[in-house]
Amino acid sequence: MIKVYAMNVSGIDSYDVNLRKRLSPKRLEKVNSCRVEKNRKQSIGAELLLNYAIRNEIKAECPVIWDTDENGKLFIPNCDFNVNLSHSGDYAVCAVSDKAVGVDIQIIGKANMLLAKRFFTIDECEYINSSKNANEAFFDIWVKKESFIKAVGKGLAIPLSSFSVLGNTVSFNGVEYIFRKYSVKDLAYKLCACVSV
Repeated sequence: MIKVYAMNVSGIDSYDVNLRKRLSPKRLEKVNSCRVEKNRKQSIGAELLLNYAIRNEIKAECPVIWDTDENGKLFIPNCDFNVNLSHSGDYAVCAVSDKAVGVDIQIIGKANMLLAKRFFTIDECEYINSSKNANEAFFDIWVKKESFIKAVGKGLAIPLSSFSVLGNTVSFNGVEYIFRKYSVKDLAYKLCACVSV
């Protein structure tokens, strides 16, 4: 089971006192450390989605108390559900699953082939170069790689160039992970979740 929640955060007022009361102390600290308004909106939106998703799944009290492990992976103590957050541009997303899960959203920009050569496999670079739309191909690969890394929860201890995401699945340490692509109303985004089978 996997559910992905998305929210356009452009209308959030990051200084709204009532909205801030709905955030956990850790999120408030994170929001207050953001210097850019867009980043504050994304951070608030991510936690609002997390609260909504958890309340929807297990009827938990909000704001949700969360923590991160030694690799920075988000988890909710005493909860059987796995969660993951991402944000980009005007959107925040939250994935919830009973399995290991990762999610990534990216606004589509210009394909950065220097970055691709450094972090993608040779086959992935060839796929981008032969694609009719290199920008979309680049960000298709990017969100799949990010969602996989986040699902595994080892951070960048797994080199991004050490695995290919051209297929619908990828294996790591004997565990198979499957990718699920989602669409966003605004077509300028790529969104993918990765969950263990």
